[in-house]
Amino acid sequence: MADNTRPITCGVDVSKDTLDIAQSDQTAQCIANTPEAITHWLSTLPEQSRLALEATGYYHDVVLEQALAAGHEVYLINGQQLNHYREAVGTRAKTDPGDAQLLLRYLLREQAELTPVKSLTCKEKRLWRLLQRRATLVRVRAQLRLSLTSEPATRSLADEATQGLDRVIAKVDRQIRALARELDWEADLERCRSIPGIGELNALALLASFRRGDFQRSDQFVAFLGLDVRVRDSGKSRGRRKLSKRGNPEVRRLLYNAAMSASRTRQFNAYYERHRARGLSTTAAAMALARKLVRIAFALLSKGEAFEESGAMGLA
Repeated sequence: MADNTRPITCGVDVSKDTLDIAQSDQTAQCIANTPEAITHWLSTLPEQSRLALEATGYYHDVVLEQALAAGHEVYLINGQQLNHYREAVGTRAKTDPGDAQLLLRYLLREQAELTPVKSLTCKEKRLWRLLQRRATLVRVRAQLRLSLTSEPATRSLADEATQGLDRVIAKVDRQIRALARELDWEADLERCRSIPGIGELNALALLASFRRGDFQRSDQFVAFLGLDVRVRDSGKSRGRRKLSKRGNPEVRRLLYNAAMSASRTRQFNAYYERHRARGLSTTAAAMALARKLVRIAFALLSKGEAFEESGAMGLA
């Protein structure tokens, strides 16, 4: 039994059937990934303990929701990010108990740079699920169209086959807009939509992401979305710049689309073209502009203000 007077830190490796747990009080255990077992384990933790979970699609949902409801701090760690950390510290073996220890180590050392997850209401959870379902529908539509148009015999069927998916996506969009109204997000959505290039769905993705964490700086929000750049330089060697891609991929896709739209506006075309003139590809320049849009949105949402061109253009 843990000391119920001092918070502890836990690393939790999640699989479909089990949770491997490493705790800073030197205890380790493996429990079933069931609501009953998780409830019992959380009841043994001191108040306001800290948990690091590897994001696993949906296997971590129960422990995440129960831990937040119990008042603990929870940090979701991207699997790719954890793999890089494993390589950096020289861990050779990859086991579930080992990953729990690695998550514990990561949180103990890097907590100052991480943002805990906020508890979501039922409506916010439903909105996120709808955004994910929409992403699946868009992906299937693109795959179906590509498959049909690649063969001359079926090329004429592409529009007919995707029209049904278009109608389903439109229905999902209406449900998302209705949820946003029920959540009373209209004022903040209008602030996001005031940014040139940001449309209704882009604004929803930005605002939903902003409400997932308690971000103190725009850099934290950019990193949460996976738009921060990983730099690998050594001596005179300049490594290739890559996005960390730690955030939600659908939100990044929507922000890329917003950036491409913004790149054609009077306010942001010069910014985009400057990056292209430096030799960046169209994708890299768009991602640079996406980061700028995110920083502007962060400032507007934090201050409760609308977009003003004179003030926003100075943001890096």
